[in-house]
Amino acid sequence: MARLKDLFGSATAVQQGLIVAGVFIGGFVILGVISIQVWEATNTSGFCANVCHDVHPEEPTAYQDSYHAEVKCVECHMGRVSTLRKIVLKASHSRHLPETLFRQYDRPIEAETLIPPDQSCERCHWPPSFHGDTIRVIDHYLQDQENSLVRTFLALRTGSGGARVESVGKGIHWHIANQVEFIPTSENKEEIRWVRATFPDGRTVEYNDATDPLTAEEIAAAEPEAMDCVDCHNQVGHPFYSPDTLVDLAMQTGRLSTELPYAKEEMMSLLTREYESQEQALEAAEALREQYETRHPEIAQDYQEEIEQAVAEAKDLIKVVVFEEAGITWESFPDHLGHGGHKPFAGCFRCHNGTLQSAEGAPVRISCNLCHSIPEKARGTEKPAEVPAAKLEMPPSHQEVDFLAEHRWQADEACGECHGEISFGTDDSSFCANSACHGTEWPELELDPTQEHPIPLEGAHAEVWCHDCHEGTRAPKYECASCHEPPPDHFGPQCEDCHTPAGWASVSLGEAGKSFDAEAHPFPLDHGSADRDCTLCHPGSNFTTYTCFTCHAPRTTRTFHEAQDIADIFAKCTNCHP
Repeated sequence: MARLKDLFGSATAVQQGLIVAGVFIGGFVILGVISIQVWEATNTSGFCANVCHDVHPEEPTAYQDSYHAEVKCVECHMGRVSTLRKIVLKASHSRHLPETLFRQYDRPIEAETLIPPDQSCERCHWPPSFHGDTIRVIDHYLQDQENSLVRTFLALRTGSGGARVESVGKGIHWHIANQVEFIPTSENKEEIRWVRATFPDGRTVEYNDATDPLTAEEIAAAEPEAMDCVDCHNQVGHPFYSPDTLVDLAMQTGRLSTELPYAKEEMMSLLTREYESQEQALEAAEALREQYETRHPEIAQDYQEEIEQAVAEAKDLIKVVVFEEAGITWESFPDHLGHGGHKPFAGCFRCHNGTLQSAEGAPVRISCNLCHSIPEKARGTEKPAEVPAAKLEMPPSHQEVDFLAEHRWQADEACGECHGEISFGTDDSSFCANSACHGTEWPELELDPTQEHPIPLEGAHAEVWCHDCHEGTRAPKYECASCHEPPPDHFGPQCEDCHTPAGWASVSLGEAGKSFDAEAHPFPLDHGSADRDCTLCHPGSNFTTYTCFTCHAPRTTRTFHEAQDIADIFAKCTNCHP
């Protein structure tokens, strides 16, 4: 202080002013440096995850498993915008402070608002650029003793979102090259009942749910959302994988030995149970070795090292399937990318499900090979399947918007010119026996949402391929004899008088109008061959009055029978003969 006084005492007024200015400038510089350091610290992913947002601890773990683990949280959630814009956005988050301090928040937490993709995703990923087809190989292990490997090969057609191609947009990015609007009717956007698409030729088509349409008033009151990147890639920064996918990845990367018998089955059993808490789930993982000792004692003896590896991996997987908050699991986070398979989420089938139809009855296009080639499967030891390197030109019939629904009954010998023998199935023995298509359940897909089949597709009818009955005709004449040839000397031309689609378990009594099952027959249908040939008891195709003597003549030579009145014999056979 004395030195400053001496300095000021010996300095002129101008010099004194410069000294004061220097002190203030130095102070501002120091304060600025500190402010910048604080600002940078608050923009780190560690600060976001551990200081502000530790209210949902499962998200940072998922973030570390994503393709964007080196991208800062603020780059997606606030965008790559100017510093002033970021300050405003960050200040707006202060409204969540009371909820965080008093722990008054919902689980799981969802981002109510996100920066538009043009300020975040598209600063790195530019949709208008052209993307060539990508060959994908998906490894899947079966739940059998050998953990058999099945590999799926397909070409993913990302396509282009720009206009420098023959038409505006191709492949997956068609959805962002053209204007697509939708009205979600559930909070997590899992349910969509209205879509409006503007096509390259300028046409605008509205699609409404044919089974539960939105009214004009509901559409007018709603605010349609424009489809963007995160409407499909909603878990791109925080992926939550299904147990099936997690176990497949663990086996593919060697964290879980494929040599351990029943490894996939035991791990799936562990990860798909319901637990009251994560602690209980971890205890179940610890008990995996005891399960092997109980169920497979010889394997437990011979594969001790592999089992210990499985126990350690099970504990790690449990933590990304069952979370600390009771009732919160991986299924609490819907994934809109893709469809079906190992996930219980609709994905693409939210719109491409057959139920969203235009006023003319045309559905939102259901053509799987617009976005990827037809998947081909091969066992682990088999030669990889051939995947088309280029998109093949299809005949006009294949380009109809409802071709996927129509081809079920259109299949005939002409298809064999390109596809070989037409033999639908799930054994991958031919083009049409593709297990990737026919061997998978698609519960969200309704190919005929407003049309009721003439007969219930249950029992044996559920196992028949559509083209076996339709034979190229969409609505063939409905007659049992079209598919079933009645045996000779049968009971009249009207099959449905006795038979229903369920078979003999439920038949009708013609004019009597009654219905009964097999137990309602006057006696059990295990009498000789009566369960296979009714004519044994109904000769001449006649319905008969039930008495034992219709088929059995009494032995009147027997002393007991001779002593009885013949009328009494008719009534009392069952007293002695069961």
